[in-house]
Amino acid sequence: MELYNQQPQREKIEKLTISIKEAAQMLGISYNVMLTLVHRRDFPKILAGQRRILIPKEAFIRWVNEQACQNK
Repeated sequence: MELYNQQPQREKIEKLTISIKEAAQMLGISYNVMLTLVHRRDFPKILAGQRRILIPKEAFIRWVNEQACQNK
C-alpha cells in the first residue's frame, strides 16, 4: 500500500529563452566572450528590465547557424 506522494506528475514546460551563461555553455565559450556577443546589434535578445537579458532559444540557434555560414 503506497501512501506517499500521490500527487499527479506535472508536465515539463520547455523554456523559450536561455540565459547568457547557458548560451556560453552551449557554444563552449566563456561568460565574458558571450557577454561581448550579446551586446552586438545583430544578436537576438530580450531586455527584461534594466539588467536582465534573455536569449530566445530558437533565434539564438538560427543566429549561430547564420554566423557559421558567413564564415565559410
